[in-house]
Amino acid sequence: MIPRWLVRSAVGVLAILLFAFAAREFPGLAVLVALLGGLSGLLYLVTRARRMPPLLLEEEQGKHERFLRDVPPPSGG
Repeated sequence: MIPRWLVRSAVGVLAILLFAFAAREFPGLAVLVALLGGLSGLLYLVTRARRMPPLLLEEEQGKHERFLRDVPPPSGG
């Protein structure tokens, strides 16, 4: 069985090579694909960040209290 990471890497390299060869013939299309890919990546990051559930106030306070408890006091010197 071929590892999945190897298949994904090979497909990625092949896609990049095909894109590079196509860019020689159709530079406008290459720019359009690059812009669309970048914008879709940004859109994915923005929507993913918005779907993250916000921390509840109690959880946030608990984390702050644990941080204060775990950090040793500064040495007075």
